Amino acid sequence: MDAKQTRQGVLLALAAYFIWGIAPAYFKLIYYVPADEILTHRVIWSFFFMVALLSVSRQWRQVKRLLKTPKKIFLLALSAVLVGGNWLLFIWAVNNHHMLEASLGYFINPLVNILLGMIFLGERFRRMQWVAVMLGVCGVLVGR
Repeated sequence: MDAKQTRQGVLLALAAYFIWGIAPAYFKLIYYVPADEILTHRVIWSFFFMVALLSVSRQWRQVKRLLKTPKKIFLLALSAVLVGGNWLLFIWAVNNHHMLEASLGYFINPLVNILLGMIFLGERFRRMQWVAVMLGVCGVLVGR
């Protein structure tokens, strides 16, 4: 990976963190809109964004290839249902004054993924990675 790709990756990550950071404030502004309606808008607009992204990047051939594999279609559908459930739960939590709990869930999730990676994939961490994990654990404990 060259410096340009690294810089682009950092900028895209910062943009994603910014968007996720302001999302709760946005959902609070539209608290009167039912969570399922907000989710429906997210799904529809995400679809149009994906179509535009696939068109700009000229990746439709890969999509056609993917759609010929039933197992991959099933896995994509399953992941879509899980992500949709996650979105709905987050929107509901914000609209029902459970922002702290929703935030803690987003902090705990990577810690659970780390644990699962260690158990099922045999992943091992270097010292600084353990420091990062411990900082995450401390953040969850302080947030309670």
